[in-house]
Amino acid sequence: MVHHQHHQIHVAALDCEAPCNSVYVKRGLFSSQFRVLLQAAAERLNKNVSNQLRHGPIKLHVSGFDAVGRTLPPLDCLRTEPRTSAESTGGPFSPIDAIVVSGSAASAYDQLPWIAELLSFIQTVYTHYPHVKLFGSCFGHQIIAQALLSTPTSDVPATHTFSVQPASTGFEMGIQPIKLDPQFTEYFPPLAKVAAKGPFRIQLVHMDQVLPTPQARDAAVSAGRPSVSLPAPWLNLGSSAVCPIQGLYYPGRVLTYQGHFEFDTFVNGELMVEFGAHADWPAEQIDHYVKQVHVARVPGQDEDDDDSKAAAEAVVLFFAGENSEASRASSQEMHGLMTPPLEQPEVFATS
Repeated sequence: MVHHQHHQIHVAALDCEAPCNSVYVKRGLFSSQFRVLLQAAAERLNKNVSNQLRHGPIKLHVSGFDAVGRTLPPLDCLRTEPRTSAESTGGPFSPIDAIVVSGSAASAYDQLPWIAELLSFIQTVYTHYPHVKLFGSCFGHQIIAQALLSTPTSDVPATHTFSVQPASTGFEMGIQPIKLDPQFTEYFPPLAKVAAKGPFRIQLVHMDQVLPTPQARDAAVSAGRPSVSLPAPWLNLGSSAVCPIQGLYYPGRVLTYQGHFEFDTFVNGELMVEFGAHADWPAEQIDHYVKQVHVARVPGQDEDDDDSKAAAEAVVLFFAGENSEASRASSQEMHGLMTPPLEQPEVFATS
């Protein structure tokens, strides 16, 4: 079948922090960095003849919004119905199909007006706009989990609640090997290819983590269970040595990464120096973190040897509803109409 039109996707990228000046001068806002990398990923997917994209070549339009300045996408601009072939070609005036929540130096539990508004916005989109997909990176991953998994609901029992908490293990910086969960990668062919070769590698810079709530941990201990699992049908992307939840996936609705596919060694290296200056880290500590960032740099070349391209392609396929047959089947659940849940793996030990 020959497709004469692109599959147009309108993405709203929320800036939850301004980059430090050295990054801004070269790369612009984080929303702009997402735009460049997601559009490049769409082009790679379009050129790969083995992809068999059902809806035709993918074209992304990305609009930036200043979440810290309390400028969020208007609800009446969000998609409310499935896309039809009769729609116009997309662009800034087409309905918003997907929302990206960027990283931030703030914490999802900080008592700030813009964070309270963002939490409420995420809950509203998830509950009332089932045709709009949510993606979060680092802080974005954490605040989506805080918004959707921290409070018991009909879909999230108190025994399976998770919230954002400072990690007892401290910062996780630079490139750290992440073991991807097979239940997750079966939805995302680009990441399944990564997992077949070795650990998943994208830049990290965080201390907060998504962890079981104290109530969920206490309930697990009382029931004699060794760990707390995510509520069905949520899946864990995978884990590193110090961070048991490196991302979340709700088929057809939500995808998050604890890491930053949008950061390369330049961006994350600059941020390490900036963080270190603000936090009065000793010079040797900053140097240690910067070296961990540069693990991804190919010696003698101006490029990184990590999995950011595959991670970006997975996000684009998710936005386009092209990531797998399994995902398309699971996304039949809309507005609380859920397909039978799979048994969830145990993801976090209580001891």
